[in-house]
Amino acid sequence: MRLVVDLTSMARWLGPPVGLVRVQRHYSAEAAAFTASEVAFTVFDPVDRVLRQVSPRIAAEIIAGEISCDMSFHPDPARIKMRFYDRWPSWARQSLMTIMRARRILRTEIGAFARRYPGSPFLPFLERVENRLMKAHERRLIARDGSKVRIVPLRTAAGNKHDLIPGDHLLLMNNDWSHTDIELISRECRSAGAKLIVLLNDIIPIQFPEWYKTHDVTRFTDYVTLAIRLADRFILTSKRVTADMEEHAAGLGLQLPELKLVPLGCDSARKSKADGPLPDGLETGRYILFVSTIEPRKNHSLLMDVWRRLVQDGTVAHSGMKLVFVGRSGWMVDGVLAKLHSHPDYGQSLVHLDNVDDGTLSLLYQNSAFCVYPSLYEGYGLPPVEALAYGKALIASTGGAIPEVVGPFGLCLDPLDAEGWEKAMREWITSPEVRTSYEAKAGEFTARSWEQAGRETLKATLAPFPDEVAPARE
Repeated sequence: MRLVVDLTSMARWLGPPVGLVRVQRHYSAEAAAFTASEVAFTVFDPVDRVLRQVSPRIAAEIIAGEISCDMSFHPDPARIKMRFYDRWPSWARQSLMTIMRARRILRTEIGAFARRYPGSPFLPFLERVENRLMKAHERRLIARDGSKVRIVPLRTAAGNKHDLIPGDHLLLMNNDWSHTDIELISRECRSAGAKLIVLLNDIIPIQFPEWYKTHDVTRFTDYVTLAIRLADRFILTSKRVTADMEEHAAGLGLQLPELKLVPLGCDSARKSKADGPLPDGLETGRYILFVSTIEPRKNHSLLMDVWRRLVQDGTVAHSGMKLVFVGRSGWMVDGVLAKLHSHPDYGQSLVHLDNVDDGTLSLLYQNSAFCVYPSLYEGYGLPPVEALAYGKALIASTGGAIPEVVGPFGLCLDPLDAEGWEKAMREWITSPEVRTSYEAKAGEFTARSWEQAGRETLKATLAPFPDEVAPARE
């Protein structure tokens, strides 16, 4: 059997990896080192609507986040959010893009040149041009750990059309729902005698559509429905998601494909060698940490309300404690950001850090007083697991799979119980000895490594189906 891993979402990503992208990178890195099977990598071309080959060298750069393909001016792969020119002939659409998106296209061409000719004497001049072409937030996104991410055209990352063959097991991971066409890919799999395996983290956009943009809910719902009908196997990451999928499929009157449960991994946090200063204004043991993309589901509003009460009663001033939000802005966040930026304590005892690299994030975990995670619903919940891996006392919510992954090692509260959160946070701030027992519990927490989780996921991907197992000889 040959393992085929699609890298489309990673190839399109720019900036520090959030949860889903972090999962993809770890598992793809494990695939690159996998010895139990031949391994191939692909990206989906939304123009010609085919899977394209990705060389091992390019795959390594994508996985490491060293290059990113700007495909924002290409058609929507799922053809749900179509623009009037997306159905034009390729030559006509490309000509229009050259006029409409000249800045972005020129930027990718400079990236392609820089990657191909890193020692060129023209490169300093081109990089100055590239810098002028970028907006301030784009410059921040391409700067990473002292290096620079190259934004390149699709042709730099993608080679010839990838032809599936009998025995191939193709793995689509997580947010490929917005970057590929699963119906077309499934058809290719069936035609070639290959198997389609989908790693699905959750179905929250279906369960709680009010937290997402309408077109994203439509796209995701269509993807999941098609995946139920077309995939040969689902890999799910928690018992909660498994139950959610079974309930959803039953409501549609559909039979789920084969299911395999493989929990996610976690960085080996206690072995981290990260050092250096904390961000300005933060002191070791004098801040509470909440790591999460800013979006309605993550429940930042509850913490902002609780924090205001703790400021008003003097708890914050007496302790010198701060509340730190770490995470980039997601979607439908205007209300959350407006509340955050207008909060009386924003920029003082309430801090938001965006575009944080892995080294700084590790420092923030290591030096925090304790961690919080009030999310309304999760299919897994990487940040609370990471907090426990750092040996940090944790107050988390009871939303979705969080109690399942936190277990007895953290304190789990109803995400709608503002009074309960206020009481617990005040007690942990004013009486540090109260949280000592939870620090001791966190010290006993054993996190699964990403290597272990990756190997198990790849083995689950390659597990033979009944029609692939040769009958035993008598």
